[in-house]
Amino acid sequence: MKAKIALVCASLAAGTALAAYAAPAATLNADFSAPKTPVGKNLYGIFFEDINSSADGGIYAEMIQNRSFESKFGTEKWTAVTKTGRAKDRIRVKKADPLNENTPVYGELTAKAADTGIANSGYGGMTFEAGKTYNGSVYLRSPDGSISSVTVYADDGSFKKTVASAKISGITKEWKRFEYQLVSSAETDKGRLVLLADQAGTIDFDVVSLFPAQTYKNEPNGLRTDLAKKLEEMKPGFMRFPGGCVIEGRTLADAYRWKDTIGPVEERKENENFWGYHMSNGLGFYEYFRLCEDLGAEPVPVINCGMTFEGPTQQLVGMADIDEWVQDANDLIEFANGGVTTKWGKLRSDMGHPKPFNMKYLEIGNENLGNNYFTRYREFAEELRDTHPEIKLILGAGYKESGVEFDSAWSQASIMRNLVDLVDEHYYTTPEWFLTNTHRYDEYDRSGAKVYIGEFASQSEGKRNNMYAALSEAAYMTGIERNGDVIELASYAPLFAKDGSTQWIPDMIWFNNTQVYGTPDYYVQKMFMTKKSDRTVKYTLDIASAEKTKSYIGGTVGLGTWSTTAQFKDVKVVDDDTGKTVYDSNAGTIGDFDQQTGSWSQNGKTFVQTSSDVNVRAVLKNPGVNNYTYTLQAQKTGGMEGFLIMFGVNGKSLYWWNMGGWGNNVSCIEKGTADARSVVSDSKQLNLVAGQWYNIRIEVRGETISCYLDGQLMHTVQDIKSFDPVYAHIGETDDGRIIIKIVNIAEKPKDILINLNNAKALPKEGTATVLSGARDTENSFKEPEKIVPVTEIIKGIAPSFTYTAKAGSVTVIELISK
Repeated sequence: MKAKIALVCASLAAGTALAAYAAPAATLNADFSAPKTPVGKNLYGIFFEDINSSADGGIYAEMIQNRSFESKFGTEKWTAVTKTGRAKDRIRVKKADPLNENTPVYGELTAKAADTGIANSGYGGMTFEAGKTYNGSVYLRSPDGSISSVTVYADDGSFKKTVASAKISGITKEWKRFEYQLVSSAETDKGRLVLLADQAGTIDFDVVSLFPAQTYKNEPNGLRTDLAKKLEEMKPGFMRFPGGCVIEGRTLADAYRWKDTIGPVEERKENENFWGYHMSNGLGFYEYFRLCEDLGAEPVPVINCGMTFEGPTQQLVGMADIDEWVQDANDLIEFANGGVTTKWGKLRSDMGHPKPFNMKYLEIGNENLGNNYFTRYREFAEELRDTHPEIKLILGAGYKESGVEFDSAWSQASIMRNLVDLVDEHYYTTPEWFLTNTHRYDEYDRSGAKVYIGEFASQSEGKRNNMYAALSEAAYMTGIERNGDVIELASYAPLFAKDGSTQWIPDMIWFNNTQVYGTPDYYVQKMFMTKKSDRTVKYTLDIASAEKTKSYIGGTVGLGTWSTTAQFKDVKVVDDDTGKTVYDSNAGTIGDFDQQTGSWSQNGKTFVQTSSDVNVRAVLKNPGVNNYTYTLQAQKTGGMEGFLIMFGVNGKSLYWWNMGGWGNNVSCIEKGTADARSVVSDSKQLNLVAGQWYNIRIEVRGETISCYLDGQLMHTVQDIKSFDPVYAHIGETDDGRIIIKIVNIAEKPKDILINLNNAKALPKEGTATVLSGARDTENSFKEPEKIVPVTEIIKGIAPSFTYTAKAGSVTVIELISK
């Protein structure tokens, strides 16, 4: 889409710069004379994982599905046909005398009559455009010498209309590669490729391939142009690849091994994808490095560290056998950066790229946890520090934004200080979390490892790619850019999703076989990537008191256990605003509680829970108050873990103090629902002793939680429930531009007073690129550009001016110094 530009006069209400006037919603004060904070040139990037059919059937332009018959379903997507319909002949999967050892399976058809063969409709029907050229290849042989030629057709899927054809001759008893070309005479999106034997007999097929002649940058074995263009337009600073869970696999046999993805495509080992479908590896590490080069993006590859996906069936490579996997890492660096006289550098050169790819980063493992991971990481890192000290090494911090595993990873990063350059944080959570955590990185240690936010996305209600999700991400990204001195890399995830073939939502870019559109999230990422500052100017954003609203955690309280039996007494809730006692168990019964799970009873004035189940809960039947103190005594009587002391319970939403969690080792506060929660506090060591009574006190005041055990403060959390309407960032670029990013999450326009103190040579006008829309609005295949950025010219720029941000908008103002 071409940029839309409008002239905005000072008299217009929304999206304008006006002379400064009273009562703005927010005041943005910048001091250009103060020291500035650097922002890395590659801060914003992309993460490509083969999820949601992103590669095969997606950006990888191969039109044939299961081209090598290597799918675990054998002849999946292949049909025996004649010129007029389905054939009675059967395609068989054979392994005798294969094309090569890496592709040990091929298809064989014994045709009882001429004009019998095989057909493939690709990924839900092939798209052929009138006048366009398609280049194909296939390995063929006739083991008994009965067939010497085949005719290749492209049709509309109906057996009635052929749109292109070609002839292949010279088939022998030995495997031979044949090329063919099709020029379509008509248009269809339900097409097939058909190969019919011109004689009766037996014929073997392998690596049946068809590509559009026009691929991205006209690369052989190339990429779908429209999808790759979407990436090019973003100008990403880096690209992470190939995963994600794909790198781990569900078994070691399915773990991603980069060496299987390079060399001639007919010699690449294919595999089952973690996400439940077959993976051809046609888009492998060579294609990845080439795409990074075309996009101007730094490669950030991820390798398996000898561990599969976390879970009860996780498989590990024993430490006695880990050397092979460590060597894979060394060899990957050599493939990317080595000279043409090295083993793997020569292979890169033979594939068509003598020049090194200049890889600088390597991530060891993906979302792996615990001591098994840290031990393996150290093994890799110590070796790579010796062999390739120039490579920045990345340690994973799991798959949550906080919690025991997260804290453990950062602790290990400190312990292995000389072996960890970046720590990779992943989080998929609510818009509210993003809005209340824009200052998350303000206090991060600047002397330790840098941060890589490898996967993040806002998941609005229904996990939709709507404007509200995009607004929350944009607000959060003002904090990312402000902390560009400690955050080195950040990437949204997932990148692509194919309509009707998704395993994960939301996603940045949606496509089908003929269309592609960017979501509001896509445009936010694009705006931040293409209009990134090189330095953050020191600034403050002050929200007017009239724009602030009081908010309370409030809610009712509850009792619970996890794999533990326990008893509770002296349960009391006091309203801190009135001093009145809201509840006192000494004057009540266990019937005052909604006993949701577990086995509850009452012994005198003591409440008893005797089930050893996990997630046992009883919630007080009380609407709750805004500010309160919740006290009780609790005793563990048996079991493996400890107490779940609930508060802030509102419907399904809750907080609980997890005391003795994770095998009776940890104390922390969790927030969410009974079925899904995140840790929102620090984690401390706590081992509960059976038979001992513990005095528990929880103070809930406004947005602040304080938890005390036996009079000692254990945790304090401020969980902001109200959101500022406006978020901002001010920076400058090396080429003299001032970049002002403003996010207005309110559903009304907001006036922002902008003071550019000590800025030199300001222009009289600038541009504002604005993405705006109602919170629920989304793009779609029917309306792919319902929400897109619009660029406006704004006048009245001065050292102090007011800009009116549109309702629900992300704005990037660019001022070019005189």
